[in-house]
Amino acid sequence: MLSGSVVVSCYNQENYIEECLDSILAQEINFDCEIIVSDDCSTDRTQEILKSYSEKHPGKIELLLRRKNVGAALNYHGVHKLATGDIVYHFDGDDVMLPGKLQRQHDVFIADDSVNVVFHKAIYFSDDGQYSSETQYPDHTNDGLSLITLEELARWGAIAVHSSYAYRRTSRKAIIDREFMEWFFAIDSLLPDSKAAYINAPLVKYRCNASVGSYLSTTQGKLKAYKIYLNDLYGYFATLPNLRKDLYSNFLITILAKIKSTGKMDSASLLFLLRNLHYFRPARFFDTVSVRKRVGPRDTVR
Repeated sequence: MLSGSVVVSCYNQENYIEECLDSILAQEINFDCEIIVSDDCSTDRTQEILKSYSEKHPGKIELLLRRKNVGAALNYHGVHKLATGDIVYHFDGDDVMLPGKLQRQHDVFIADDSVNVVFHKAIYFSDDGQYSSETQYPDHTNDGLSLITLEELARWGAIAVHSSYAYRRTSRKAIIDREFMEWFFAIDSLLPDSKAAYINAPLVKYRCNASVGSYLSTTQGKLKAYKIYLNDLYGYFATLPNLRKDLYSNFLITILAKIKSTGKMDSASLLFLLRNLHYFRPARFFDTVSVRKRVGPRDTVR
């Protein structure tokens, strides 16, 4: 068996962290698994609740309670560095694990040594209960489990919510201390020739509120997210020439999505697309369009 580490990053989630931890503790597994929670100096009762849970479940929850706010990226990096398990499961402090998540992902890693990352579907939901929508599945020809190549992941981009990511700890090679999108590390774990797997089942409830307080509910927040993601694409495009045809399709679709979502188009992106037009391949572009349509929730609130 492979050991596991569930790493939870949180900030000001006093209303959600109990449900999150309960859902993790309720998982039925046949392997050793540690739970590590890192709180980024919350100003609400999050740290108080975490201390209470740690005392209530001795030896099961390790805490990193920061006394100074370091930001989401460094908080994420810090808790992932503490993981000692063979498989690391990232989880956000406001999401909810559904039964079977940890075991099903673990079993995929056990069955195939070439798989370094495992994703799965999610159920988007809102606090008020008015919104619930299940994500779809990238492979319309396979009903159970799909294997994804490095080239496909480079082409498709982000295809799952953060709390669905699990990876082999030894596969993560890049060392960065900046903000990022999880897709960056998914590619890093697949290099040079490993695979990812996608389970056709919703194994997490992903909190998605339409309120102004939500990160992606504002144009400014969306623009920040797109900037981070596009910078990752620039970086991989420069260092992985064998993937440029796939990365170009990813970049083009992302720019079109950015324009649709924010109404903004920057000159650097336009210049990049024009300079590298010779990497455009219609078949890869339409494949990316098809997959992006299939992996999102059927209904959206933002």
